[in-house]
Amino acid sequence: MARPLLYARGMRTLALLVALLMLPVLPASAQETEAPEGTRIKGAQISGFDLGHLSPGVQTAIAQLAGTPLDRQVLRDIAARIEAEQPQYVAAIRATLNTDGEAWVVFVVARIRNQVRETNVNDKYLVQDAVIRGVPDRDLDPELVKDVQALTGKPLDSEEAERISARLRQAFPNHDVSWRSERGDRSGSVRLIYDVARIEYARWLRLEPPQSAFVFHSDQGWGAYLPLSISGGSFRFSPIFAFDNGDHLVEEYSGFALQFEARKLGTDRLGFSFEWSTFDQDWKDETVAAMALDPRRPALYGDRDTVTPLVRFNILPQVMVAGGVGITELDPLHEDPITEAPLPEVGPSQMANAYIGLVNFNQPWRTGEARHYLDATVTARLASPSLESDFDYERYFAFAAYGYRRSRQTVVFRGMGGGISGDAPLFERFTLGDSRTLRGWDKYDIAPTGGNRMFYVSAQYQYRALALFLDLGSVWDAGNDAKVRVSTGVSFHPGPVFFTLGVPLNTDDLRAVFTMGFGWPSVSFRR
Repeated sequence: MARPLLYARGMRTLALLVALLMLPVLPASAQETEAPEGTRIKGAQISGFDLGHLSPGVQTAIAQLAGTPLDRQVLRDIAARIEAEQPQYVAAIRATLNTDGEAWVVFVVARIRNQVRETNVNDKYLVQDAVIRGVPDRDLDPELVKDVQALTGKPLDSEEAERISARLRQAFPNHDVSWRSERGDRSGSVRLIYDVARIEYARWLRLEPPQSAFVFHSDQGWGAYLPLSISGGSFRFSPIFAFDNGDHLVEEYSGFALQFEARKLGTDRLGFSFEWSTFDQDWKDETVAAMALDPRRPALYGDRDTVTPLVRFNILPQVMVAGGVGITELDPLHEDPITEAPLPEVGPSQMANAYIGLVNFNQPWRTGEARHYLDATVTARLASPSLESDFDYERYFAFAAYGYRRSRQTVVFRGMGGGISGDAPLFERFTLGDSRTLRGWDKYDIAPTGGNRMFYVSAQYQYRALALFLDLGSVWDAGNDAKVRVSTGVSFHPGPVFFTLGVPLNTDDLRAVFTMGFGWPSVSFRR
Protein backbone atom coordinates (compact mmCIF):
# COMPACT_ATOMS: atom_id res chain seq x y z
CA MET A 1 0.00 0.00 0.00
CA ALA A 2 3.02 2.32 0.37
CA ARG A 3 3.59 2.66 -3.37
CA PRO A 4 0.02 3.71 -4.26
CA LEU A 5 0.11 6.22 -1.41
CA LEU A 6 3.41 7.66 -2.61
CA TYR A 7 2.05 7.83 -6.11
CA ALA A 8 -1.14 9.58 -5.04
CA ARG A 9 0.94 12.21 -3.25
CA GLY A 10 3.17 12.52 -6.29
CA MET A 11 0.21 12.93 -8.63
CA ARG A 12 -1.20 15.62 -6.36
CA THR A 13 2.12 17.52 -6.47
CA LEU A 14 2.30 17.14 -10.26
CA ALA A 15 -1.26 18.36 -10.62
CA LEU A 16 -0.40 21.43 -8.54
CA LEU A 17 2.66 22.09 -10.71
CA VAL A 18 0.68 21.62 -13.90
CA ALA A 19 -2.07 23.88 -12.56
CA LEU A 20 0.42 26.66 -11.85
CA LEU A 21 2.14 26.20 -15.21
CA MET A 22 -1.25 26.38 -16.92
CA LEU A 23 -2.09 29.65 -15.14
CA PRO A 24 -3.53 31.99 -17.76
CA VAL A 25 -2.02 35.36 -18.43
CA LEU A 26 -3.29 37.71 -15.73
CA PRO A 27 -3.92 41.41 -16.24
CA ALA A 28 -0.59 43.12 -16.81
CA SER A 29 -0.88 44.88 -13.47
CA ALA A 30 -1.09 41.59 -11.57
CA GLN A 31 1.93 39.67 -12.79
CA GLU A 32 4.81 41.04 -10.76
CA THR A 33 4.98 40.01 -7.13
CA GLU A 34 3.20 37.81 -4.63
CA ALA A 35 0.65 39.83 -2.66
CA PRO A 36 1.41 40.12 1.10
CA GLU A 37 -1.08 39.21 3.79
CA GLY A 38 -3.67 41.92 4.39
CA THR A 39 -3.52 43.38 0.86
CA ARG A 40 -6.93 44.49 -0.39
CA ILE A 41 -8.26 41.99 -2.98
CA LYS A 42 -9.40 43.63 -6.20
CA GLY A 43 -10.92 40.46 -7.69
CA ALA A 44 -10.91 36.66 -7.66
CA GLN A 45 -11.51 34.04 -10.34
CA ILE A 46 -11.18 30.32 -11.02
CA SER A 47 -9.12 28.90 -13.88
CA GLY A 48 -9.09 25.47 -15.49
CA PHE A 49 -12.56 24.53 -14.27
CA ASP A 50 -16.17 25.58 -14.90
CA LEU A 51 -17.31 27.69 -11.96
CA GLY A 52 -20.87 26.50 -12.57
CA HIS A 53 -19.93 22.97 -11.44
CA LEU A 54 -19.26 24.22 -7.91
CA SER A 55 -21.90 24.69 -5.23
CA PRO A 56 -23.52 28.14 -4.80
CA GLY A 57 -21.77 28.43 -1.44
CA VAL A 58 -18.30 28.10 -2.97
CA GLN A 59 -19.22 30.43 -5.85
CA THR A 60 -20.39 33.05 -3.36
CA ALA A 61 -17.25 32.63 -1.22
CA ILE A 62 -15.06 33.33 -4.28
CA ALA A 63 -17.16 36.31 -5.38
CA GLN A 64 -17.09 37.87 -1.91
CA LEU A 65 -13.29 37.91 -1.75
CA ALA A 66 -13.30 41.15 -3.78
CA GLY A 67 -12.85 44.13 -1.49
CA THR A 68 -11.63 42.10 1.49
CA PRO A 69 -8.08 41.93 2.91
CA LEU A 70 -6.02 38.98 1.70
CA ASP A 71 -6.08 36.15 4.25
CA ARG A 72 -4.30 33.04 3.01
CA GLN A 73 -6.08 30.84 5.52
CA VAL A 74 -9.39 31.93 3.98
CA LEU A 75 -8.00 31.14 0.49
CA ARG A 76 -6.81 27.72 1.65
CA ASP A 77 -10.24 27.01 3.12
CA ILE A 78 -11.89 27.83 -0.21
CA ALA A 79 -9.39 25.65 -2.09
CA ALA A 80 -10.14 22.80 0.33
CA ARG A 81 -13.87 23.21 -0.32
CA ILE A 82 -13.23 23.01 -4.07
CA GLU A 83 -11.22 19.80 -3.64
CA ALA A 84 -13.85 18.34 -1.27
CA GLU A 85 -16.60 18.92 -3.84
CA GLN A 86 -14.43 17.76 -6.74
CA PRO A 87 -12.09 15.08 -5.31
CA GLN A 88 -10.66 14.27 -8.75
CA TYR A 89 -9.25 17.82 -8.95
CA VAL A 90 -6.61 19.77 -7.06
CA ALA A 91 -6.73 23.55 -6.49
CA ALA A 92 -3.68 25.82 -6.39
CA ILE A 93 -3.74 29.46 -5.24
CA ARG A 94 -2.04 32.46 -6.82
CA ALA A 95 -2.32 35.92 -5.22
CA THR A 96 -0.37 38.64 -7.02
CA LEU A 97 -0.06 42.42 -6.71
CA ASN A 98 -1.24 44.80 -9.39
CA THR A 99 0.17 48.28 -9.95
CA ASP A 100 -2.49 49.80 -7.68
CA GLY A 101 -1.15 47.83 -4.75
CA GLU A 102 -4.17 45.53 -4.73
CA ALA A 103 -4.25 41.73 -4.99
CA TRP A 104 -5.64 39.53 -7.76
CA VAL A 105 -6.50 35.99 -6.65
CA VAL A 106 -6.76 32.98 -8.98
CA PHE A 107 -7.74 29.43 -7.98
CA VAL A 108 -6.08 27.23 -10.60
CA VAL A 109 -7.78 23.84 -10.80
CA ALA A 110 -6.33 20.74 -12.52
CA ARG A 111 -7.45 17.12 -12.74
CA ILE A 112 -5.49 14.33 -10.99
CA ARG A 113 -5.13 11.47 -13.48
CA ASN A 114 -4.16 7.77 -13.18
CA GLN A 115 -4.24 7.81 -9.41
CA VAL A 116 -3.63 4.05 -9.07
CA ARG A 117 -0.33 3.76 -10.97
CA GLU A 118 2.55 2.52 -8.80
CA THR A 119 5.20 4.98 -9.94
CA ASN A 120 6.10 8.02 -7.89
CA VAL A 121 5.86 10.81 -10.45
CA ASN A 122 8.17 13.03 -8.40
CA ASP A 123 11.05 10.81 -9.44
CA LYS A 124 10.74 12.32 -12.94
CA TYR A 125 11.62 15.83 -11.71
CA LEU A 126 15.05 16.58 -10.27
CA VAL A 127 15.71 19.82 -8.40
CA GLN A 128 18.23 21.77 -10.50
CA ASP A 129 18.78 24.30 -7.70
CA ALA A 130 16.97 25.71 -4.65
CA VAL A 131 17.10 29.37 -3.57
CA ILE A 132 15.61 31.66 -0.92
CA ARG A 133 14.47 35.10 -2.06
CA GLY A 134 13.33 38.14 -0.12
CA VAL A 135 15.73 38.19 2.84
CA PRO A 136 19.48 38.95 2.99
CA ASP A 137 21.81 35.96 3.20
CA ARG A 138 23.25 37.33 6.44
CA ASP A 139 19.86 36.89 8.14
CA LEU A 140 19.60 33.19 7.25
CA ASP A 141 20.58 30.38 9.59
CA PRO A 142 23.60 28.56 8.04
CA GLU A 143 22.07 25.17 8.87
CA LEU A 144 18.85 26.14 7.09
CA VAL A 145 20.79 27.32 4.04
CA LYS A 146 22.71 24.04 4.03
CA ASP A 147 19.48 21.99 4.12
CA VAL A 148 18.01 24.04 1.27
CA GLN A 149 21.11 23.53 -0.85
CA ALA A 150 20.97 19.80 -0.07
CA LEU A 151 17.72 19.58 -2.06
CA THR A 152 19.67 20.15 -5.28
CA GLY A 153 20.05 17.06 -7.41
CA LYS A 154 17.31 15.14 -5.61
CA PRO A 155 13.76 14.34 -6.77
CA LEU A 156 11.25 17.06 -5.96
CA ASP A 157 9.63 16.14 -2.63
CA SER A 158 6.70 18.38 -1.71
CA GLU A 159 6.67 17.22 1.91
CA GLU A 160 10.33 18.08 2.39
CA ALA A 161 9.80 21.41 0.61
CA GLU A 162 6.95 22.21 3.00
CA ARG A 163 9.10 21.31 6.01
CA ILE A 164 11.67 23.86 4.87
CA SER A 165 8.84 26.41 4.50
CA ALA A 166 7.75 25.74 8.08
CA ARG A 167 11.30 26.39 9.33
CA LEU A 168 11.42 29.66 7.37
CA ARG A 169 8.09 30.76 8.86
CA GLN A 170 9.45 30.06 12.32
CA ALA A 171 12.63 32.00 11.59
CA PHE A 172 10.74 34.96 10.07
CA PRO A 173 7.42 35.25 11.96
CA ASN A 174 6.43 38.60 10.37
CA HIS A 175 6.83 37.30 6.84
CA ASP A 176 4.78 35.40 4.30
CA VAL A 177 6.64 32.25 3.17
CA SER A 178 5.73 30.22 0.11
CA TRP A 179 7.55 27.86 -2.22
CA ARG A 180 7.11 27.28 -5.92
CA SER A 181 8.82 25.43 -8.73
CA GLU A 182 9.81 26.67 -12.17
CA ARG A 183 10.96 24.79 -15.24
CA GLY A 184 14.66 24.09 -15.10
CA ASP A 185 17.20 24.61 -17.86
CA ARG A 186 17.30 20.88 -18.56
CA SER A 187 14.46 18.56 -19.48
CA GLY A 188 12.99 16.85 -16.42
CA SER A 189 14.39 19.43 -13.96
CA VAL A 190 12.83 22.19 -11.88
CA ARG A 191 14.08 25.15 -9.89
CA LEU A 192 12.76 25.31 -6.32
CA ILE A 193 12.21 28.87 -5.09
CA TYR A 194 11.28 29.98 -1.58
CA ASP A 195 9.72 33.47 -1.48
CA VAL A 196 9.95 35.29 1.85
CA ALA A 197 8.12 38.65 1.96
CA ARG A 198 7.55 40.89 4.94
CA ILE A 199 3.84 41.15 5.79
CA GLU A 200 2.68 44.68 4.96
CA TYR A 201 1.37 45.49 8.43
CA ALA A 202 4.68 44.28 9.94
CA ARG A 203 6.73 46.83 7.96
CA TRP A 204 8.03 49.91 9.70
CA LEU A 205 6.43 52.15 7.08
CA ARG A 206 3.50 51.01 4.96
CA LEU A 207 2.23 52.05 1.57
CA GLU A 208 -1.48 52.31 2.23
CA PRO A 209 -3.83 51.15 -0.54
CA PRO A 210 -4.57 54.25 -2.63
CA GLN A 211 -7.96 55.71 -1.83
CA SER A 212 -10.09 56.13 -4.91
CA ALA A 213 -13.69 57.21 -5.29
CA PHE A 214 -16.35 57.34 -7.94
CA VAL A 215 -19.42 58.38 -5.99
CA PHE A 216 -23.03 59.36 -6.65
CA HIS A 217 -24.94 61.18 -3.90
CA SER A 218 -28.64 61.72 -4.49
CA ASP A 219 -28.38 65.33 -3.21
CA GLN A 220 -24.88 66.24 -4.36
CA GLY A 221 -24.53 64.42 -7.69
CA TRP A 222 -21.54 62.59 -9.17
CA GLY A 223 -17.87 63.00 -8.35
CA ALA A 224 -14.61 61.10 -8.88
CA TYR A 225 -11.11 60.99 -7.39
CA LEU A 226 -9.06 58.43 -9.31
CA PRO A 227 -5.38 57.59 -8.62
CA LEU A 228 -3.46 55.50 -11.16
CA SER A 229 -0.67 54.04 -9.04
CA ILE A 230 2.64 52.57 -10.15
CA SER A 231 4.30 50.66 -7.31
CA GLY A 232 7.75 49.24 -6.68
CA GLY A 233 9.08 47.45 -3.64
CA SER A 234 9.64 50.60 -1.60
CA PHE A 235 7.99 53.38 -3.57
CA ARG A 236 4.76 54.36 -5.29
CA PHE A 237 4.04 57.01 -7.93
CA SER A 238 0.42 58.06 -8.47
CA PRO A 239 -1.04 60.42 -11.07
CA ILE A 240 -4.46 61.44 -9.72
CA PHE A 241 -7.47 62.74 -11.66
CA ALA A 242 -10.40 64.51 -9.98
CA PHE A 243 -13.75 65.25 -11.61
CA ASP A 244 -16.38 67.29 -9.70
CA ASN A 245 -15.24 65.68 -6.45
CA GLY A 246 -17.19 67.13 -3.55
CA ASP A 247 -17.40 64.17 -1.22
CA HIS A 248 -15.32 65.45 1.68
CA LEU A 249 -14.72 69.22 1.34
CA VAL A 250 -16.96 72.28 1.17
CA GLU A 251 -15.76 72.89 -2.36
CA GLU A 252 -16.35 70.72 -5.41
CA TYR A 253 -13.11 70.45 -7.35
CA SER A 254 -11.69 69.08 -10.59
CA GLY A 255 -8.08 68.83 -11.65
CA PHE A 256 -4.89 66.82 -11.50
CA ALA A 257 -2.32 65.76 -8.91
CA LEU A 258 0.95 63.84 -8.70
CA GLN A 259 1.96 61.92 -5.61
CA PHE A 260 5.24 60.16 -4.85
CA GLU A 261 5.85 57.98 -1.78
CA ALA A 262 9.05 56.25 -0.62
CA ARG A 263 9.06 54.12 2.52
CA LYS A 264 12.77 53.44 2.78
CA LEU A 265 15.39 56.18 2.87
CA GLY A 266 18.53 54.40 4.01
CA THR A 267 16.54 52.70 6.78
CA ASP A 268 13.14 50.99 6.97
CA ARG A 269 12.07 53.52 9.61
CA LEU A 270 12.42 56.63 7.42
CA GLY A 271 10.18 57.57 4.50
CA PHE A 272 9.18 60.56 2.37
CA SER A 273 6.14 61.69 0.40
CA PHE A 274 5.57 64.56 -1.99
CA GLU A 275 2.33 65.73 -3.57
CA TRP A 276 1.62 68.45 -6.08
CA SER A 277 -1.93 69.31 -7.10
CA THR A 278 -3.84 71.87 -9.10
CA PHE A 279 -7.62 71.98 -8.73
CA ASP A 280 -10.31 74.23 -10.11
CA GLN A 281 -13.24 74.92 -7.76
CA ASP A 282 -16.98 74.96 -8.30
CA TRP A 283 -19.21 76.25 -5.54
CA LYS A 284 -22.72 75.07 -4.68
CA ASP A 285 -25.50 77.68 -4.62
CA GLU A 286 -26.05 76.96 -0.91
CA THR A 287 -22.41 77.86 -0.16
CA VAL A 288 -22.53 81.07 -2.23
CA ALA A 289 -25.76 82.17 -0.52
CA ALA A 290 -24.36 81.47 2.96
CA MET A 291 -21.19 83.41 2.16
CA ALA A 292 -23.25 86.43 1.13
CA LEU A 293 -25.01 86.40 4.52
CA ASP A 294 -21.76 86.31 6.51
CA PRO A 295 -18.98 88.51 5.06
CA ARG A 296 -16.67 87.48 7.92
CA ARG A 297 -16.04 84.17 6.15
CA PRO A 298 -12.83 83.83 4.11
CA ALA A 299 -13.53 84.60 0.45
CA LEU A 300 -14.37 82.08 -2.24
CA TYR A 301 -11.49 81.29 -4.58
CA GLY A 302 -10.95 79.89 -8.07
CA ASP A 303 -7.91 77.64 -8.52
CA ARG A 304 -6.18 75.89 -5.59
CA ASP A 305 -2.56 74.84 -6.15
CA THR A 306 -0.75 72.89 -3.43
CA VAL A 307 2.70 71.42 -2.79
CA THR A 308 3.07 69.11 0.24
CA PRO A 309 6.41 67.46 1.17
CA LEU A 310 6.35 65.22 4.25
CA VAL A 311 8.98 63.17 6.09
CA ARG A 312 7.77 60.08 7.98
CA PHE A 313 9.58 58.23 10.76
CA ASN A 314 8.55 55.17 12.77
CA ILE A 315 9.40 55.38 16.46
CA LEU A 316 7.99 51.88 16.99
CA PRO A 317 6.46 49.44 14.48
CA GLN A 318 3.04 50.67 15.65
CA VAL A 319 3.87 54.39 16.02
CA MET A 320 4.66 56.72 13.13
CA VAL A 321 5.30 60.47 13.22
CA ALA A 322 5.39 62.77 10.21
CA GLY A 323 6.25 66.39 9.63
CA GLY A 324 6.39 68.80 6.73
CA VAL A 325 4.71 71.81 5.18
CA GLY A 326 1.73 72.50 2.97
CA ILE A 327 2.16 75.38 0.53
CA THR A 328 -1.19 76.40 -1.00
CA GLU A 329 -1.96 79.26 -3.39
CA LEU A 330 -5.58 80.34 -3.77
CA ASP A 331 -6.32 82.24 -6.96
CA PRO A 332 -9.21 84.72 -6.82
CA LEU A 333 -12.49 84.16 -8.65
CA HIS A 334 -12.58 85.68 -12.12
CA GLU A 335 -16.33 85.19 -12.64
CA ASP A 336 -19.48 85.12 -10.57
CA PRO A 337 -19.99 81.51 -9.31
CA ILE A 338 -23.75 81.65 -10.07
CA THR A 339 -24.15 83.81 -13.19
CA GLU A 340 -20.63 83.05 -14.55
CA ALA A 341 -20.37 86.72 -15.53
CA PRO A 342 -16.83 88.21 -15.38
CA LEU A 343 -16.07 90.05 -12.14
CA PRO A 344 -15.01 93.68 -12.56
CA GLU A 345 -12.40 93.56 -9.81
CA VAL A 346 -10.06 90.65 -9.16
CA GLY A 347 -7.90 90.69 -6.05
CA PRO A 348 -4.45 89.14 -5.61
CA SER A 349 -3.81 85.48 -4.89
CA GLN A 350 -3.63 84.41 -1.26
CA MET A 351 -1.25 81.93 0.35
CA ALA A 352 -2.35 79.38 2.96
CA ASN A 353 0.97 77.90 4.10
CA ALA A 354 1.07 75.65 7.14
CA TYR A 355 3.41 73.49 9.15
CA ILE A 356 2.08 69.92 9.32
CA GLY A 357 2.56 67.42 12.15
CA LEU A 358 1.05 63.94 12.43
CA VAL A 359 1.15 61.00 14.85
CA ASN A 360 -0.35 57.62 13.90
CA PHE A 361 -0.84 54.46 15.95
CA ASN A 362 -1.78 51.28 14.08
CA GLN A 363 -1.97 47.78 15.54
CA PRO A 364 -3.60 44.70 14.01
CA TRP A 365 -3.75 41.46 16.02
CA ARG A 366 -5.49 38.10 16.25
CA THR A 367 -7.25 36.24 19.06
CA GLY A 368 -8.07 32.73 17.93
CA GLU A 369 -10.13 32.98 14.74
CA ALA A 370 -10.93 36.67 15.29
CA ARG A 371 -9.02 39.57 13.74
CA HIS A 372 -8.80 43.04 15.27
CA TYR A 373 -7.29 46.36 14.31
CA LEU A 374 -6.89 49.70 16.04
CA ASP A 375 -5.99 52.76 13.99
CA ALA A 376 -5.66 56.28 15.47
CA THR A 377 -4.27 59.51 14.02
CA VAL A 378 -3.82 63.06 15.34
CA THR A 379 -2.96 65.81 12.84
CA ALA A 380 -2.05 69.47 13.38
CA ARG A 381 -1.78 72.17 10.69
CA LEU A 382 -0.36 75.49 11.84
CA ALA A 383 -0.52 78.35 9.34
CA SER A 384 1.72 81.23 10.18
CA PRO A 385 3.05 84.49 8.69
CA SER A 386 6.52 83.00 9.28
CA LEU A 387 5.74 80.83 6.24
CA GLU A 388 4.55 83.92 4.31
CA SER A 389 0.96 82.79 4.78
CA ASP A 390 -1.88 85.27 4.35
CA PHE A 391 -3.93 83.12 6.72
CA ASP A 392 -3.09 82.68 10.41
CA TYR A 393 -4.82 79.69 12.02
CA GLU A 394 -4.40 76.38 13.82
CA ARG A 395 -6.30 73.25 12.78
CA TYR A 396 -6.40 70.04 14.87
CA PHE A 397 -7.99 66.78 13.80
CA ALA A 398 -8.18 63.34 15.47
CA PHE A 399 -9.48 60.05 14.08
CA ALA A 400 -9.75 56.56 15.60
CA ALA A 401 -11.22 53.27 14.41
CA TYR A 402 -11.53 49.82 15.94
CA GLY A 403 -12.50 46.80 13.85
CA TYR A 404 -13.38 43.22 14.72
CA ARG A 405 -13.85 40.40 12.24
CA ARG A 406 -14.75 36.78 12.78
CA SER A 407 -15.72 34.52 9.91
CA ARG A 408 -18.25 36.48 7.80
CA GLN A 409 -19.09 39.04 10.49
CA THR A 410 -17.44 42.43 10.92
CA VAL A 411 -18.01 45.18 13.49
CA VAL A 412 -16.39 48.61 13.18
CA PHE A 413 -16.50 51.63 15.48
CA ARG A 414 -15.18 54.98 14.22
CA GLY A 415 -14.85 58.39 15.79
CA MET A 416 -13.31 61.72 14.86
CA GLY A 417 -13.24 65.30 16.03
CA GLY A 418 -11.54 68.56 15.24
CA GLY A 419 -11.21 72.25 15.97
CA ILE A 420 -9.90 75.36 14.20
CA SER A 421 -8.78 78.62 15.78
CA GLY A 422 -8.21 81.69 13.63
CA ASP A 423 -9.53 82.28 10.11
CA ALA A 424 -8.91 79.22 7.96
CA PRO A 425 -9.69 79.00 4.22
CA LEU A 426 -12.76 77.03 3.20
CA PHE A 427 -10.85 73.88 2.20
CA GLU A 428 -9.69 73.51 5.81
CA ARG A 429 -13.18 73.76 7.37
CA PHE A 430 -14.94 70.60 8.59
CA THR A 431 -17.95 69.00 6.93
CA LEU A 432 -20.26 66.04 7.65
CA GLY A 433 -22.99 64.50 5.53
CA ASP A 434 -21.44 62.70 2.56
CA SER A 435 -20.94 59.08 1.41
CA ARG A 436 -18.90 58.23 4.53
CA THR A 437 -20.17 60.45 7.38
CA LEU A 438 -23.70 61.16 8.65
CA ARG A 439 -25.03 59.02 5.83
CA GLY A 440 -28.60 60.18 5.21
CA TRP A 441 -27.84 63.89 5.56
CA ASP A 442 -26.73 66.50 3.00
CA LYS A 443 -23.70 68.48 4.15
CA TYR A 444 -25.00 71.63 2.43
CA ASP A 445 -28.13 71.47 4.59
CA ILE A 446 -26.03 71.04 7.75
CA ALA A 447 -23.27 73.65 7.19
CA PRO A 448 -22.98 74.98 3.63
CA THR A 449 -19.68 76.73 4.45
CA GLY A 450 -18.43 74.08 6.87
CA GLY A 451 -17.58 74.68 10.50
CA ASN A 452 -14.60 75.17 12.80
CA ARG A 453 -15.78 72.53 15.28
CA MET A 454 -16.75 68.93 14.56
CA PHE A 455 -17.29 65.54 16.16
CA TYR A 456 -18.58 62.28 14.70
CA VAL A 457 -19.05 58.67 15.86
CA SER A 458 -20.29 55.65 13.95
CA ALA A 459 -21.06 51.99 14.61
CA GLN A 460 -21.49 49.42 11.86
CA TYR A 461 -22.25 45.71 11.78
CA GLN A 462 -21.64 43.79 8.56
CA TYR A 463 -22.54 40.22 7.66
CA ARG A 464 -20.98 39.20 4.38
CA ALA A 465 -21.80 42.10 2.03
CA LEU A 466 -24.74 43.56 3.97
CA ALA A 467 -24.15 46.22 6.64
CA LEU A 468 -26.29 48.14 9.14
CA PHE A 469 -25.01 51.43 10.56
CA LEU A 470 -25.78 54.17 13.06
CA ASP A 471 -24.11 57.59 12.63
CA LEU A 472 -24.09 60.54 15.03
CA GLY A 473 -22.29 63.86 14.74
CA SER A 474 -22.28 67.63 14.61
CA VAL A 475 -20.41 70.41 12.80
CA TRP A 476 -20.70 74.02 13.94
CA ASP A 477 -18.84 77.28 14.56
CA ALA A 478 -17.43 78.23 17.94
CA GLY A 479 -19.87 80.43 19.83
CA ASN A 480 -22.90 78.76 18.26
CA ASP A 481 -24.91 75.85 19.60
CA ALA A 482 -23.90 72.39 18.38
CA LYS A 483 -26.89 70.53 16.91
CA VAL A 484 -26.37 66.77 17.04
CA ARG A 485 -27.68 64.85 14.04
CA VAL A 486 -28.37 61.13 13.87
CA SER A 487 -28.88 58.80 10.92
CA THR A 488 -29.20 55.10 10.28
CA GLY A 489 -29.47 52.86 7.26
CA VAL A 490 -28.28 49.88 5.32
CA SER A 491 -25.33 49.43 2.99
CA PHE A 492 -24.43 46.73 0.51
CA HIS A 493 -20.76 46.06 -0.31
CA PRO A 494 -20.32 43.49 -3.11
CA GLY A 495 -16.56 43.93 -3.40
CA PRO A 496 -15.24 47.45 -4.04
CA VAL A 497 -18.69 48.67 -5.10
CA PHE A 498 -21.08 50.00 -2.47
CA PHE A 499 -24.74 51.02 -2.30
CA THR A 500 -25.98 52.92 0.76
CA LEU A 501 -29.45 54.04 1.82
CA GLY A 502 -29.32 56.43 4.78
CA VAL A 503 -32.22 57.96 6.70
CA PRO A 504 -31.90 61.01 9.00
CA LEU A 505 -33.66 60.40 12.31
CA ASN A 506 -33.98 63.63 14.30
CA THR A 507 -35.61 65.81 11.65
CA ASP A 508 -39.11 66.62 10.48
CA ASP A 509 -37.96 66.21 6.86
CA LEU A 510 -37.82 62.41 6.95
CA ARG A 511 -36.44 61.15 3.65
CA ALA A 512 -33.84 58.72 2.38
CA VAL A 513 -30.49 59.65 0.85
CA PHE A 514 -28.94 57.21 -1.62
CA THR A 515 -25.22 56.94 -2.36
CA MET A 516 -23.39 54.51 -4.60
CA GLY A 517 -20.04 54.05 -6.29
CA PHE A 518 -16.73 52.38 -5.62
CA GLY A 519 -13.92 53.21 -3.25
CA TRP A 520 -14.28 55.07 0.06
CA PRO A 521 -15.73 51.90 1.69
CA SER A 522 -17.53 52.64 4.92
CA VAL A 523 -15.94 49.61 6.54
CA SER A 524 -12.60 48.09 5.60
CA PHE A 525 -9.71 46.33 7.25
CA ARG A 526 -6.77 48.37 6.02
CA ARG A 527 -4.13 45.84 7.16
